[in-house]
Amino acid sequence: MKNTHFRRLWLVPAVGLVLLLAACSGTGTVNVTSTGSTTGSGSTTTGTTTTGGSTTSTSAPTATPAPAAPTATPLPYGDDTCANGYVWRQAWSEDHVCVTPDVRSQAQADDAAATSRWVNGAYGPLTCINGYVWRQAAPTDLVCVTGAVRTQAANDNSQATARRAVPPAQCLSGYVWREAYPTDYACVPPADRTQAANDNSAAISRDAFGGAYGLDTCVSGYVWRQARDSDHVCVTGAVRNQTQVDNSLAPSRTQH
Repeated sequence: MKNTHFRRLWLVPAVGLVLLLAACSGTGTVNVTSTGSTTGSGSTTTGTTTTGGSTTSTSAPTATPAPAAPTATPLPYGDDTCANGYVWRQAWSEDHVCVTPDVRSQAQADDAAATSRWVNGAYGPLTCINGYVWRQAAPTDLVCVTGAVRTQAANDNSQATARRAVPPAQCLSGYVWREAYPTDYACVPPADRTQAANDNSAAISRDAFGGAYGLDTCVSGYVWRQARDSDHVCVTGAVRNQTQVDNSLAPSRTQH
């Protein structure tokens, strides 16, 4: 009896030792990982791992919020803002063709000297003195400048769109920019664009060079087009009316 009881007591730790050795990883560390819950204690442990006799608690990863979209900086002069390095020419108040600062300074100097360069001659009271020509930064711009400055004005007009901080909106199918002046992006039928170009070419011949409205007075039968306030190209009354209609409809003809 004594020997049998002794053998049973000895087998219990022996079996436990065998099970313990079977659970070992071979490195001397026993790894036991909980499944996220412990029953029988009335509490739950989330993400608890026991390794080599120490316990580490980890929480579920927190989602990182997406970065806020950058806010666009408003353009200081809206759609007429020039690209970096350029400024409005301002040969007159509404002249928003973008040019280099030195060209703007030249335009201001020429404007200040305008009256000293006019004589009454072959082209009326605004004939330029010898060595000067009309600048024609616009069809009715009769400020007298050197030939080089006139060429510069034409080149700047041709680059007006490319020098804007943002490109102008495109027209819907069937419409084109009117371009009655270099930065005129009103969307009109092609026939109205052609009309504007023809009227620009005839602008000087329709100017009375004096009268009720000063040097910009039109000859009889013509009125200012007024595609913008400073647009004093002389056109027929029908064209002026069409211009006003085109101005009012321009937003609805533009891609948004």
